[in-house]
Amino acid sequence: MRVNFHPWYELSEKQIIAEIGKRLKGFRLNQNITQQELGDMIGKGPDEISRIENGKAFTMITLLRILRALNKLEYLDHILQPPQINPLQLREIERKKRKRASKKNKR
Repeated sequence: MRVNFHPWYELSEKQIIAEIGKRLKGFRLNQNITQQELGDMIGKGPDEISRIENGKAFTMITLLRILRALNKLEYLDHILQPPQINPLQLREIERKKRKRASKKNKR
């Protein structure tokens, strides 16, 4: 069983969605963009933006469109960064790389 003490693990999926909605609303308001304007930018109505900001479920595509419209795609960096390889792992990978081609055996 995996144990993690990060606060996000204490929340249900619905609570996490609600928190994301609140943060998206904060981003929008900090840029002085109305729900109507944001909706127009992503092809949704203001009622859909309101639902998202109030914790209703939404698709990943909608999240990406909102982040792009609000110039916040960099918030994806943490989940999309390549895995870190430590020096020992890198040395092992380099060691296993083929150095030259071998001749094929004729039978």
